[in-house]
Amino acid sequence: MKIKIVKSFFAGLMLITSFFAWLAIDQAITVPGASLWAVPIISVSVFFVMAYVSIIILKRKDYVLGLFALAYLANFVFVPNFLHLIGFGIAYLFTFWAVARIKQDLSLNVRLSIWKSVRAGSGLFVFAVSCLITSQYYFTVKDLDTKQLIPQFYISSLTGNLTTRFLAATNPEIKNIAQENLTVDQFILQTQKGKSQAEDISLETDMQIDQMIQEANPGATVAQKKILKEKALQKVASASLEMGKEQEGLLLSEGRKQFSEMSGMTLRGDEKMADVLASVVNNKIDQYLGSGAGENKKTSTLPYIMAIVLWLTILPLGSILNTLWIMLAEFFVWILLKVGIVSIRHVPVEMEVLE
Repeated sequence: MKIKIVKSFFAGLMLITSFFAWLAIDQAITVPGASLWAVPIISVSVFFVMAYVSIIILKRKDYVLGLFALAYLANFVFVPNFLHLIGFGIAYLFTFWAVARIKQDLSLNVRLSIWKSVRAGSGLFVFAVSCLITSQYYFTVKDLDTKQLIPQFYISSLTGNLTTRFLAATNPEIKNIAQENLTVDQFILQTQKGKSQAEDISLETDMQIDQMIQEANPGATVAQKKILKEKALQKVASASLEMGKEQEGLLLSEGRKQFSEMSGMTLRGDEKMADVLASVVNNKIDQYLGSGAGENKKTSTLPYIMAIVLWLTILPLGSILNTLWIMLAEFFVWILLKVGIVSIRHVPVEMEVLE
């Protein structure tokens, strides 16, 4: 009686963990700000461990396969799409193959080895779940806008630092930008240093003033000429400063306009340049990968590409984590053996050997 309760408990736990695994994946895809990796990986890992334990302790293969059918059908709660049956069918076919291999290895062992038996079919099981998750992802994102589909790179500090370091390396006039937390206006003025600033009064201008004073006041004393020259220089400096301010205003206005077009947002000038550079990166990625997707979503190849990339990510990641999952499943079975809920029975067997 006790063993039946334990088996039913693990069977139910497998179904529950499968539902929460699909839920975590759905939220990672559709909910902005949700955990993209940690929560889905943990949820799927718990499902794998419970699945391995269930395969080991449940004797009837048809019962195990029925549990997997229910677990995979729960995925349709989040992807109510008829074509998702293709992913379901592929996943269930490979799961059937995996369960058959594990059960066969368990029955052929002279000495029970959970590690060896589960390894016999675990690769097929990882492949099956990878296909189901990829199918869930594709049918969830295929109708999303490009901006929702393409992951955004929230790396403003890194992007800003790398970009300003590159500018500093290529332009000696802005070598200190990488060490400064500049705003957009400060960045524009720094990159145009020497172009927008009022130039100092040149020697030629100084000589021209002397000549004009001499022509206008030929009889003036040296002291008088000095006073007249100082007043003239003040007027020239004031005019030059006023002109410099006007040029600076035009420069800032044009610079903000250009950065606004590149980043896709209206800039005031007090935004941090690192954040703006990150927005420029995201905007360019949207334009490159999502070209035409917003106008013709049904023919866009981007969802296919993203789904393939996801599958190529999940499969090797699952293969790496699979060792840990088998170890945890073996640990659970070891606990059940230690507390006496399950036991190992020795039976005589008849074997065929070559002499």
